[in-house]
Amino acid sequence: MAVELPEWLQQLWTTEVAHRVRDDPRSCGGSFLGLDRKEALKAIGWGQAPFDEPYGDLSPEDRVLLYACFNQKGHLEELTEAFREIFANTTPEGLIVVDLGCGPATGGLALAGALPSPSFDYIGVDSSQAMRRLGEHLASRTPQLNNVQRRWAGDVKAVKWDRAPGWRPALVIVSFLLASPTLNSSQIVADLDEMLAKLGNGRVTMLYTNSPKPGPNRSLSAFGGALAQAGFDMPADGTGEITVERWEGDRRRRFRYAVFHRPAQGRLRLG
Repeated sequence: MAVELPEWLQQLWTTEVAHRVRDDPRSCGGSFLGLDRKEALKAIGWGQAPFDEPYGDLSPEDRVLLYACFNQKGHLEELTEAFREIFANTTPEGLIVVDLGCGPATGGLALAGALPSPSFDYIGVDSSQAMRRLGEHLASRTPQLNNVQRRWAGDVKAVKWDRAPGWRPALVIVSFLLASPTLNSSQIVADLDEMLAKLGNGRVTMLYTNSPKPGPNRSLSAFGGALAQAGFDMPADGTGEITVERWEGDRRRRFRYAVFHRPAQGRLRLG
């Protein structure tokens, strides 16, 4: 299926990512900031690079821009379609969004692109400062995010929340995060549960996206088990998982989705 981004989001990515790479003086002869396609993909580590370190003559900002050039548009399309399905009938008021491994605010931008009147709190969590800086740059360049309050953190434990805990609903985005073989999924869930307690005890929806290949999903079973212990309902027998196929240039991309839910808790956890 073909997924179309809203015009403003397509224009934002084109102007602030694609054209910045294309118009850079180093991008001559079909190169990407002076690198051919193969070397450029190596520079971004196929999405798993240490982005806050330079790569040859490339700065961290160059590396994350290349990442966004090669990867972000596909992820925007994937997440926008998922959010359109999740919020097809209603948009919860007072939504708090926690985007784990947010990159350049991809989940926040996609959610804004899927909602008719975006208004939510966005917490972007990524270990790369350069990713977070590009995310804030993109978010600040569009009026569609004027009513989105943004916070950034390097990890879940560092998330700051200065409001009293309440009953607001939360959306947690876990997009391609578990593709990294070094992540401890059980610890991620434990840290996430502790952070969610700071927000309150409202209902939580978690959207998991990844490649459909077995390797990137190697940790999904352990991740789902840890979520079950934290009170989340797991999708059974593939329920909540769909595969989207679309043409990107001359190749077909497929995605895996899983949606987990936790109802509002009985009482607030204070202190």
